[in-house]
Amino acid sequence: MSEKNMEWRFLPLETRNGYWNMALDEAILETVIKHEAPSTLRLFKWDPSTVSIGRNQSLSGEVNIEFAKENGFSIVRRITGGGAVFHDNLREITYSIVCPTKFLEKLNAKNVREQFEKIEAGIILALQYYGLEPEQGVIHCPAIFLDGKKFSGNAQVRKKGYILQHGTILLELDPELMYSVLKAPYNVGKAKMVQSVYAKCIGIKDKLEYYNEVDFIKSLKKGFESSLSIKLKDGILTENELNLAEKLALTKYSSSEWLKKYE
Repeated sequence: MSEKNMEWRFLPLETRNGYWNMALDEAILETVIKHEAPSTLRLFKWDPSTVSIGRNQSLSGEVNIEFAKENGFSIVRRITGGGAVFHDNLREITYSIVCPTKFLEKLNAKNVREQFEKIEAGIILALQYYGLEPEQGVIHCPAIFLDGKKFSGNAQVRKKGYILQHGTILLELDPELMYSVLKAPYNVGKAKMVQSVYAKCIGIKDKLEYYNEVDFIKSLKKGFESSLSIKLKDGILTENELNLAEKLALTKYSSSEWLKKYE
């Protein structure tokens, strides 16, 4: 593996709205495919809090739209699969990675599950530096668990030999809020879903004696560098990426046509 392939771009933690976050992920994917940017790790937050639904999901079947509007939350459809997610602006960090699938294959991650897990390993290592022991598993999509409870869900899309994987890192839980904006499954009440989230999910702050965002980001960088055998170099978005993201945010991700695709 050449030095060029081993050096990736790191886009430091920033906060944007949901339309821009998803537009940037797609813009970075397109730019990396064209070899106009290197493989990239990006960290981000959401403001306002946002519901993202999977590329094949029904908006009305997944989201309490009126509650979202009343509380100033955004709703956006992803290009990746998976289920609906509430991205709390105060309680989550999200990552996205764009790279060639062949890069992961060279790391002996040959199939989809293994490639999910090879990327997830960066988060696992980051928490191991804190003395925790996360584990990989699946709840609908590949996920990461602490003490048997999920704190990270992940999703992918593949295009022209490249992969975009993004996922959540839950810092804290607010199941009441989560299932006020997300709809409970058919024939399952909100109270039962809230109870289920408490039983099955966890925020990493529950297990950390000390949390400092700057230190945690450093640990994430170190974890991904180790798991992927790469060197992360701080970078910026290119002008082409910003222009494409702006176009996608305005014409696709904030459009009713894209959001209501399966209504």
